[in-house]
Amino acid sequence: MHPLQKRIFICGEHERVDYRCSGISHFICIANPGATVTLPEWFKGACLQLWFGDVVSERDAALCNTRAVSEEDIRQAIEFSRAALQEPETKMLVSCNYGASRSTGLAYVLLADHLGAGKEAEAFQLMLKIRETAVPNGMVIRVADAVLERNGELLGPLRKFNAELSSELFPVSYGFKRS
Repeated sequence: MHPLQKRIFICGEHERVDYRCSGISHFICIANPGATVTLPEWFKGACLQLWFGDVVSERDAALCNTRAVSEEDIRQAIEFSRAALQEPETKMLVSCNYGASRSTGLAYVLLADHLGAGKEAEAFQLMLKIRETAVPNGMVIRVADAVLERNGELLGPLRKFNAELSSELFPVSYGFKRS
């Protein structure tokens, strides 16, 4: 087991109670703008609250009447994570509504930042071990790729994951050709 699997956790809002006795010291909560958010009563540590929707583009955000993730959101999360992970006892929980898209995308970014450039595939696989039901938000990863100046390297593992997922969902081409 990778040491970070004992320090970074991902969950949905309904699962937060499961971490009550886990020694969580840092909490990143991602919520839709305008949502009512309450921290778990058991949590007494440092918290970063981010407000953005689970969308794939600025256009999608406008159509859904929400806000897309911004570079500032990513910078705040990276800064929070870097400071937190300097302490050897830190246990950080990253959570959104369902623990599937925004939180897994952000957790992947934080893992990739911690492991360093060139370790994107390892960070992605680690995120999948932490949260097997992950379907990471591509916009979170695209924005983070720009912030971290990874020149598309953060996107490679996501593309591979999406291609594998697509081939599982649609194993037969049905004669359609991509243009």
